[in-house]
Amino acid sequence: MDLSPYQWVVAFFAAVIVGGSKSGLPGAGVLAVALFAQIFPAKESTGALLPVLLVGDVLAVTMMRRHANWPQLLRIFPWTAVGVLAGVWVLAHINNAQLRLVIGVLVVGMTLYQFAVRLLRQPQRVSSHSRVFAASMGITAGLTTMIANAAGPFTTLYLLAMQMGKLEFVGTTAWFYFAVNLFKMPLASSLGLITLESLRINLLLVPAVIAGAFGGRWLLHRIHQGLFENAVLILALLGGLNLLF
Repeated sequence: MDLSPYQWVVAFFAAVIVGGSKSGLPGAGVLAVALFAQIFPAKESTGALLPVLLVGDVLAVTMMRRHANWPQLLRIFPWTAVGVLAGVWVLAHINNAQLRLVIGVLVVGMTLYQFAVRLLRQPQRVSSHSRVFAASMGITAGLTTMIANAAGPFTTLYLLAMQMGKLEFVGTTAWFYFAVNLFKMPLASSLGLITLESLRINLLLVPAVIAGAFGGRWLLHRIHQGLFENAVLILALLGGLNLLF
């Protein structure tokens, strides 16, 4: 995993994005996934990025620990665990190019659907508080986070449907990913996706994650709620298109 100067620049930029996404704009995390996939082989990139994400999760939880909506987290946690375990099986049996295609289609389709709902101002046909909605979002988020660290659009759609304010949204997201990524660590290690070499690179990226986290928090307190939600959805859409193409 020796990186060229250009790859180090990309890696540091991705780490800044990770920090910012954890404390300011959650949808931006998918862009970091795309950047890591450019400098590491597809499967290895998921393992290389995971500890960086966990560092960002620790920072985000520290900053936003009082703003979590625990009832909504407890609704989705068990289904997410099911999705993560399914993702372990998928990683061992399915081609990475096929996985990127499937994830990209799902992300783009669901984000465009959410945009359409907001644009037309029509009520969603499926109740956002139904068990089916929580189960489908949780399983899909768990599956995509395990195979590509790309659950952001699905958790975004779930939490936006709960009509949370921006602070509650970010705080709930922080605790969700901290728990999920901690759960993923031993699973990714058992698949050989986390190594001593990748951890050495992760350690050097910690300062960039910290800088991004404080930058994201600064932005969070200065952005309008409507602009915040639109920005999150746009970033999710861009991330999905990147995975697709």
